[in-house]
Amino acid sequence: MDALLSNLRTNDPKVLCDLLSVDLRSHSYQIASVQSSLRSVDASQIKSHVEQYHLNDDWSSFEPLVVSYLLLCKDVDPWSILQSHDLYLSFFNALSMAFMNSQYGESLCPLFQETVGHIIPMVKRVDLVLNRLDGKKNKRLVFVSTVLSRVFNHLRALKGSPRKKELIIFIVNHLNSVYFTIGNPLLCANIFANVNLLELKFQRFPMSQQVQYRYILARYYIIKNQLSKAHHHLSWSFRHCLKGSTNLIRILRYLVPVSMLIGKNPSKQVLMRFPELQAMYGPLVIHSINGNQFEFQRHLFLNQHYFKARGLLVLLSQRSRILLFRNLALKVFQTCDVNRLPYAKLQVAFAKSLRTSAEQSSTFGNQALYQTLNEPMDLAFVQNVCCSLIENDMVKGNVVASSRLVILSKSNPFPSVYANYTSKYGINGNEKWMDY
Repeated sequence: MDALLSNLRTNDPKVLCDLLSVDLRSHSYQIASVQSSLRSVDASQIKSHVEQYHLNDDWSSFEPLVVSYLLLCKDVDPWSILQSHDLYLSFFNALSMAFMNSQYGESLCPLFQETVGHIIPMVKRVDLVLNRLDGKKNKRLVFVSTVLSRVFNHLRALKGSPRKKELIIFIVNHLNSVYFTIGNPLLCANIFANVNLLELKFQRFPMSQQVQYRYILARYYIIKNQLSKAHHHLSWSFRHCLKGSTNLIRILRYLVPVSMLIGKNPSKQVLMRFPELQAMYGPLVIHSINGNQFEFQRHLFLNQHYFKARGLLVLLSQRSRILLFRNLALKVFQTCDVNRLPYAKLQVAFAKSLRTSAEQSSTFGNQALYQTLNEPMDLAFVQNVCCSLIENDMVKGNVVASSRLVILSKSNPFPSVYANYTSKYGINGNEKWMDY
């Protein structure tokens, strides 16, 4: 212990990171050595001994950090994370307080970054087990999010461009990821809004952090039902992600459905490259192009656990319906000689697409999410669909109720759905700082 304390009289970031690392994978020998020297020493003796060294009297939060590290080394059980996680959380909290020191905290940048990357996966595993025991869901991850939020607020308030601020996107990515894990993704809104005000030079951050930031932002927009914005950031992430990276499939799991819902179907090459995507989305793309409502919903129903686990089930089920009606109306139009769509023709096509209410009930049971119409198809329903298509700019034309038909525009009666989404919603002007 004395050798360690003597060596801690430094502000060298690399030295401090090496001496105070709590990663057992890389520093097991060092931690075991300190543990051996502390067997007969209690917590009060450790604290008194550290105080005698006067490591840095101007850095009041440094001594508690060192004490926390020594207590972790003393009591950690390398074979049981469950028995030791509270020691890690105590150390992490002490580290955050020392890191936020305006004069000396910068020297802890490497240690703080390493500890965040180590502690979050560990705490996730602990919460998976203890959630079932103490009845408090994600209690430890919530604590981690509180610490990270405090650090984020410290970093965003810093003036100038200190080295500390280089960690801000790293911190934000981990904080927002934790918010998703604990089931509170809407908490990301405040974080994203504050980052937009910082005028950061996005290109100065590592590409991996840029990709992750946009990926999480896109998932937030999916929850907010802002698919055009989500598509913009997912597309950027896909283009800039390392092609051999496992993150590629993570991005595509959201880019493919979002693209499909805004009228930009993924290519066969992309789907066939990943068997998972081909199995889950290949049939949906076909049913979407054909305007087959029943088969589209049936595929979702049969694979509901997959889509629900990714937060996509309701989105795909609800947002697809108007698009499929548009695609089906296009197919009917292609069989007509003039620019008129009779209700009668649409009624036949819609009925074939939806199937009967009895077939829907037989397939989906009492799960109303997948059922589009639970009563016989009539012309009033057809007219309502046509009005919705026109109001949403998916079809250019006019409904003539008295003649029971739709008179389509002679110029581009079925405009591009994707172009329509892009022109209508575009991207958030506050996020242009990310583009370079």
